Formats: sequence, C-alpha cells, structure tokens
Amino acid sequence: MFHLDSAGLRVSILDPVADRKHIGSRYCAGGYIWQVKDAAKGDLFSGPQFPNPDPLPFDGQGIPEAFEIALGSAQAKVGEDVWVIGVGKVRRESPVKPFHVRNNSTIMELAPWKVVHAGAMLTMTSRQSFKDWDLNLERRVVLKGRTLISTTVVKNQGKADAPIRWFAHPFFPHAGNVCGRLSVECDFPSWVPVAGGFRFNNGVLERNPEWDWKSGCYQLLNLPFGAPVDIIQKHPGLGEVKIECRFPVAWMPIWANANTISFEPYYHTVLHPGTQTEWSIRYGF
Repeated sequence: MFHLDSAGLRVSILDPVADRKHIGSRYCAGGYIWQVKDAAKGDLFSGPQFPNPDPLPFDGQGIPEAFEIALGSAQAKVGEDVWVIGVGKVRRESPVKPFHVRNNSTIMELAPWKVVHAGAMLTMTSRQSFKDWDLNLERRVVLKGRTLISTTVVKNQGKADAPIRWFAHPFFPHAGNVCGRLSVECDFPSWVPVAGGFRFNNGVLERNPEWDWKSGCYQLLNLPFGAPVDIIQKHPGLGEVKIECRFPVAWMPIWANANTISFEPYYHTVLHPGTQTEWSIRYGF
C-alpha cells in the first residue's frame, strides 16, 4: 500500500498491483483509500464486513469510489465484455438487466495505472480505451493537515459520448443512533417507500434502534440539486467528521448495516468527445 502522513493521520491507499486481492469489479482501483488511521484514535473507517482484514472486494472498506455505468453494457450480451471505468474489462456473465457489477464479478483485463507519490500527495493516472471510448482518468489523493481531498479528472479522448455516474462510498463506524445532518434541506422522497431503518428528528438523521441492522437498510434521500452539499457525520472517536461534496450532488442514498454506515453522494454527467470534467470530495478530521 501507499501511505500519506500528516498531523497524526496516516492514509493507506491500495496499490492496484500489489494489493490485487482487494480489487474487484466495483470500485475504482486508482486512489482507493483503504483506511485512515489516527495516531491517538486508531482506525477511523469501517466497512460492511469490518474488521475482517480481507473483506469481499464488492463490499470493501475505507473510502472507495465507483463509476457505476459500465461502458458498452447497454449493448453487451451474456459472454461479452464491458468496460468498468477505473477497473477494466469485465465479462458480462448475468442476464439481469440493467448490467450491474454485483452480478458480474469476473475481470478479464485490469486497467493499467501510473503512480506518482510526492510527499502528502498521490496521483494515479490511467488511459482506458474500449471500442469507441478513450478516456484519460486521473485520481489525486492529497492530505493537507487533517483534511483529506480526493479529486477525479476524466478527459474524453475518444469518438463516443461517455456517460459518467460516479459515487463515493465512505464507510464510517457507528456512533450511536444519531447519524448526522446535511447542509441542505433533506427528507425522504414521497415517491420511494420509506425503508424503516432511518428517520429524521428536527433535521438530524437517526437510525431506528428497533431495525434489524444485521440485514442492513438502504434509503434514498431527497435533496435539492445544484448546490454544494456538506455532511456532518457523527464519529465514535472524533465526535464529528465533515464531508464536503465539491460537485452538484445528483442523487444520495444512505446505507448501513450492523458494522458501518455510509452516505453515497452521486455525480452525473455525459462527457462529450474532446471535453473533460473534474470534481472532488473532502473529509475534515
């Protein structure tokens, strides 16, 4: 693994080659933050199977990020390949529609990565070509004091439009029933059934203690589009962690089980040939 150190924090980032056992078809292999450790408080992040040191790659741990739309998946038949951005060529093995990596885990070819480690910054770049798509993907992870910044830059060098649907999946340990609060007005959408595991109390999101958390709970949140969103996440060791989404959040569910809780902010765009896009997410400890 690669490590960034600053102000009593150590950030561990997967090496896409040496840490291959943790790389699956879901999460972007470049810039995959596996753990943040505080010298006084210990590990700050969790995971669906935490503290299992070798969780299933689909579940992972820490602060993984994912590109959810696989290039070519709308046309690919069972037995054919698609391209999962940040991962590589993946075989479509399931007839379940639409394509999702939860049903298709076989990686046929890993995307190549170039790594530059300079002090408290790690940069990973990858050229990812598949059919008419040709993307240059850059992942930068920077630790400034006790602020961790994860930035993604995608440039479309190919002939086809590239649909980008990305989300961050930070896995926090539970800090009681109070989950946190958002900087924008937020509620459960009226068009989606309330799952029952979460509730709002004067704007604060809480867990329902009577819910069966072994089975987990996934709940979509309804929030206004277009404004930067900050999340104040409760943390058992630090009290609170501030998450700053420096992009228009298009979609945000919250998911938890008995081991972890995670907001999932989504960024959506269509990248036309010859254009690029950049966004970042910050964690303040």
